[in-house]
Amino acid sequence: MSRASVLPVALALALVTAACPKKDPPHEEPKPQPSVTPKIEPMAVRWDDKAKTDAIAQGTAAMKKHQCNRCHVIDAIEPAARPLHCISCHQFLKGLEPGKEKWNDLAKKYGKDVIERYQRNIVHLLRAPDLTGLGRRVRASWIAGYVQAPHDLRPLLAESMIRNVVGAEDAKAIARYFAAMGDAPDLDVKDTPPSKPDAARLAQGKALFTQRGCATCHTLGNVKTGVDEKTLRGNIGAAQLAPNLRFVRERMRPDAIVPWILDPKKLLASTTMPPMGLTPAEAELVRDWVIFEDPALAETPKLEAPPLPKPLDRPVAWEEVKERVLGNVCVHCHMNDYEKDPGPGNLGGLGYAGVKLRMRTYETLVTGAVDEKGERYSVLVPKKGEKIAPIVSALLRRRVEAARDEIAPFQDHALPAYDGKPGMPLGLPAMTDEEIAILLTWIEQGCKGPTKITGMAGINDGYLVPDGPIEKNAGCELRAPSKVRPAWAKETESKSKGP
Repeated sequence: MSRASVLPVALALALVTAACPKKDPPHEEPKPQPSVTPKIEPMAVRWDDKAKTDAIAQGTAAMKKHQCNRCHVIDAIEPAARPLHCISCHQFLKGLEPGKEKWNDLAKKYGKDVIERYQRNIVHLLRAPDLTGLGRRVRASWIAGYVQAPHDLRPLLAESMIRNVVGAEDAKAIARYFAAMGDAPDLDVKDTPPSKPDAARLAQGKALFTQRGCATCHTLGNVKTGVDEKTLRGNIGAAQLAPNLRFVRERMRPDAIVPWILDPKKLLASTTMPPMGLTPAEAELVRDWVIFEDPALAETPKLEAPPLPKPLDRPVAWEEVKERVLGNVCVHCHMNDYEKDPGPGNLGGLGYAGVKLRMRTYETLVTGAVDEKGERYSVLVPKKGEKIAPIVSALLRRRVEAARDEIAPFQDHALPAYDGKPGMPLGLPAMTDEEIAILLTWIEQGCKGPTKITGMAGINDGYLVPDGPIEKNAGCELRAPSKVRPAWAKETESKSKGP
């Protein structure tokens, strides 16, 4: 039928309608329209009740064993108490405000200079990823692999996941915990990722990614998105925990990517990622680009030991070593036995058995550490056949690991394998040449002890633990605490368990 033949019929219908008008219907309130965005959530899996209970119990035990709750929020697992919780403790100290009641109380008790020192030196472990509902977003298989061989996942976060001793069984238990808690597929369930789309679709996804501001927080390997490192660091408040998206293909559950893009807070209430205002179809375009884009990685670097820093051409006293090196970082894991948290490097924790190495005071440092045979050795004297003291070697190993664990934005590369013992400090940026040189110089100058008493009598935790000269107050060799106890040690020991 032609358009000309239709017009008379339409005109006739219009005339009939005009001649016989209908009565107006009674007034009705407009009905709410359905949302234009359909309800999209990750697939939920029905776990057998007993299997789920067992998986949660076993995973909880494994994470408490490795003290994951010292840094992370993990569903209903109770966090460590403040003295043991790295993030909570640092946030508390950093948040103290001069003139406020808590500041005044602590300053009066311990001294204003001590509070200011803490606030000045606390720059790490102020934030950590929230692991609540992790299984709803992340593959269980990826979790199992990551806890055994962690790597730099968040380019703007200076700290990295610590390299601790998680065996295959514990890794499996942790991964299955998150799967069970998230009603997610179990560890051995294989998913089917989307098939690779054509180049035009990938280009659309990249355009949306850049236009909607995703690149102001996220990197994807070394892909250029119009945002440089300076811009990313300028947005660090929101972007510090933003992961490098080159790992999405292996890390994220394919069915969770679009729901995460559309409404991230629905999957993790604490996330700083905002909804980007995309339609489901647009979110799928972004998902496809993130999954299939070539990350343009640089060549894998060799993990080679850097040259040993040159000793300083000046005297270095114990007080400087303690202030700049050991007392600034190392004591967090190597505290004295009688403190609230002896530390994983002393009596064990974070998956480590502990080597009974204590660095809070000069007296405890020179008592050394315990080897695999249970025998004590000095960490300040090179072992047989070695040229560098064990304590310096540990710091240099962390410098080697930096090529794997400290990757700046747009300097991404394929990951080299771990090799040998972990370096120190665990999970934190490697010490600088100057810091290592301070320790090295002090050792070369004979490991001279304190010249005065510092700290406060009776204090059994923190920087104010008493320290002072001992009977043999110089030398790097191994030696036990003096039988004739110094006055400063007696006063502390009377109110504690003793060293």
